[in-house]
Amino acid sequence: MGDQPDVQYLLSSRQPELVSPSQWLADQRAYWGIETGLHQRLDVSADEDRSRVRHRNAAWVLAMFRRISVSLFMHWRGQDSKRAKSTLADFHEEMGLEHQRRAFALANSKEPRALEPS
Repeated sequence: MGDQPDVQYLLSSRQPELVSPSQWLADQRAYWGIETGLHQRLDVSADEDRSRVRHRNAAWVLAMFRRISVSLFMHWRGQDSKRAKSTLADFHEEMGLEHQRRAFALANSKEPRALEPS
């Protein structure tokens, strides 16, 4: 049994001559990278699957805010090697602690100076 190559059959709408095995593998890895990266964070960390918002516009707005949050988290995590195992919840907690005063000032400010470092 160990002498026989492993054979896999794949279904695709693409013509076989247009997709090399290495391209197929790259496409599959890219797909699952998205699924296990962004979608897992949205489903598990942002609890998106449990959202009961049904109004189309409200669901779209909340989805955009969740994606922005994940993007900011990925940037924040990449800024410091100590954060390599940080979670989205860790990010939210730190942002809440560090930026609570600035967020309040920004939300209540009549001038854009609230964005300037203090």
